[in-house]
Amino acid sequence: MRRAKYLFLALLGLSALILAGCLFVPARPTGKIVGHVVDAGAGSPVAGARVTAYPLADDGKPIYWVGSSYFTPTVLTDDEGYYELVVPEGTYVVVAEKEGFATTRVEGVVVASTYRLDIIEKPVFNPSWPLEPPDVTLTIEGQMVNPGDEIVLDAAALADGLNYRVDAQGPNDISIIYAALGKTPGSGWLTGTREYFSSTYTTGDATMDPGNYGVEGWTTFEVVVYDQNENRTHFLCRVYIPQEAGPPAIQPPSNLRALAVTLGKKISFYSESFTVPSGAGDITIHAAPEGGNLYVELTWDASPDDADITGYRIYRKLAGEADYALIGTVAPAGDPTTTYLFRDSSPALQPGVEVTYQVRAYKGGTESGAIEASTTPLDIWDVRLLEPADGATGVSLTPTFRWEPTKLVGNDQYYLWVLWDLALGAGYYLTAEFLNETEAPWDVVSVPDSPYERLQPHRLYQWYIGLAIAYDDFADPTAVSVAVNDWWTTDYPYWGMPATDLFTFTTGDWPE
Repeated sequence: MRRAKYLFLALLGLSALILAGCLFVPARPTGKIVGHVVDAGAGSPVAGARVTAYPLADDGKPIYWVGSSYFTPTVLTDDEGYYELVVPEGTYVVVAEKEGFATTRVEGVVVASTYRLDIIEKPVFNPSWPLEPPDVTLTIEGQMVNPGDEIVLDAAALADGLNYRVDAQGPNDISIIYAALGKTPGSGWLTGTREYFSSTYTTGDATMDPGNYGVEGWTTFEVVVYDQNENRTHFLCRVYIPQEAGPPAIQPPSNLRALAVTLGKKISFYSESFTVPSGAGDITIHAAPEGGNLYVELTWDASPDDADITGYRIYRKLAGEADYALIGTVAPAGDPTTTYLFRDSSPALQPGVEVTYQVRAYKGGTESGAIEASTTPLDIWDVRLLEPADGATGVSLTPTFRWEPTKLVGNDQYYLWVLWDLALGAGYYLTAEFLNETEAPWDVVSVPDSPYERLQPHRLYQWYIGLAIAYDDFADPTAVSVAVNDWWTTDYPYWGMPATDLFTFTTGDWPE
């Protein structure tokens, strides 16, 4: 009886220690998977998407499990599309789902501490079609690869390039197969170099040249497969590309320029660029993919050692971060007169948050000194027309046109004002440019070579703002925000960002 009493007292004491926090009971090692879900590269956030992580077994198949008080393997994205999962260390399949959207599955997410994973989840093409992402198999140099595997390749294996094969199948037909080293592949307008196969279930026996990606050492091999319903499978593994011996020193590149581009409306794919005016001369902006709303374009001039390097490494640091992070590589052209372009479309970019970049040339273990540039992206904005009001009648033959921005973005705002004479079919039109002005008096817009001394009486006209662009500094911009680009001339090709307001009005009588 006394022994039972002592045991009871010991259990009470142990309980007290646990309740007091004095006894440490170790939990399994944990990590995090964090990132954003967006509807396209550089695209809009997908709020309310359910993101779930499933552990992978040794055979590469997911283990379906239930979370505990320690781990949160499922979560909904917030208004910014951001999510955070706390999970044990290991290899995972991550699935993003939302009603009205296709399903995305990312296979081979290896968590040791914090793993950043941004997920593209597109609106579904046909809600009645299956929402199951394609099953993807990958072989590299004849070896079947499981998600998250690490494959060491030597010079002999790569003598004829990196040989691989991707096969995909699912309930819907396959639309696109992408593959790339060192980055998540997608549209060429956004990600640049990648391997691309359309309307096929297989790449067949294919070969890629690691030299086209500017990578060496450990890097990712990534495959992205879309089916016809926009379901997406993203397959990740790591490969080791033999490193070459680096020289004692490498000369750095030069003239790094960072231009943050914010787009206020969704656009479609275009391969061409468009030009915006600035005090420093015209700026050429390269078209972004559908859903594009914020990205940074980096340009720089080649290192004098361009012909002898492996590539250029691009590093990024957001305000508040302590260290730079490697975000991409670019292969050299072999020509020291080349100017390079790299587009950073990370959802981590935010309006008003300064971001700094470094670019270094490298080979083997040798990197050049860094060139550096910073930018602070601008917010989204739009333009509203005021007067003459839509549908107004009896308007003066020498009116003053007025408009206003929905919010004041940047330090300078450029407008291209447009007037059409609708009574003449295609009609005459007038244009005028304004910087930091929100009204156009008739004596300003009626230039000597126009067909008008004044408007015609009892005539129907239409007016709008054909271009509306904000700048952090018109004289030397590092950030622009395009609200409208709905004009067509040599300098401003039609680019799919129409004006929100198109006002028509009718003029009155001749003045007395």
